[in-house]
Amino acid sequence: MADDTTQTDDVTTDDTTQTDDTTQTDDNTNVDQTGDDTQTDDTTDDTTQTDDDTSTEGITYADFEPKEGMEIDTDAVTMATPLFKELGLDQAQAQKVVDVYSDLVQAGTQKQVDAFNEQVGKWREDSKNDSEFGGDKFDENIGFAQAAVNKFGTPELKQLMEDYGIGNHPEVIRFMVKVGKLTAEDVPGDDTAGTPAKATDRVSILYPNARKS
Repeated sequence: MADDTTQTDDVTTDDTTQTDDTTQTDDNTNVDQTGDDTQTDDTTDDTTQTDDDTSTEGITYADFEPKEGMEIDTDAVTMATPLFKELGLDQAQAQKVVDVYSDLVQAGTQKQVDAFNEQVGKWREDSKNDSEFGGDKFDENIGFAQAAVNKFGTPELKQLMEDYGIGNHPEVIRFMVKVGKLTAEDVPGDDTAGTPAKATDRVSILYPNARKS
């Protein structure tokens, strides 16, 4: 009877060992399965990255239309086009951005023009009220200044004065008045050397055309 008991113990021990083997197999299976899942996720990430890289390919834009009276800034458009593509803008949406940029440029230009005209106007008023050559003798002195410009000034100088309005600056007029008077004194027999210019010429030196937008 003691032998039967021993056999029973051996069988029990073997069964237990088999159970442990089964557990190890299950663990291995779980590890392998988890690894497969991770590999699948990596594949998904690669696919997503590929989609992002190719999302802007094939987007092209026709020539943008300038606003009336303006020209397209081709350099600015070249710089902005990659951003248009990155944002996925179509032709109409990109055109709206170009239009807004044009409006901003135009507004900035108009401010510069207004500031220029304001400055020239201030020079003009300061010259008319100058204590040395302004006041009651302003027209006469401007005639001497114009005579100096006509005698010594080049066409380029006259154009410079017209374009930038510096013919209205008090110091420029002061200098030209002195030159005109000195010229009249140095040439006593010359009726034209220091003769004040005609009224129409005086106007052209003091009141050049104001810039327009």
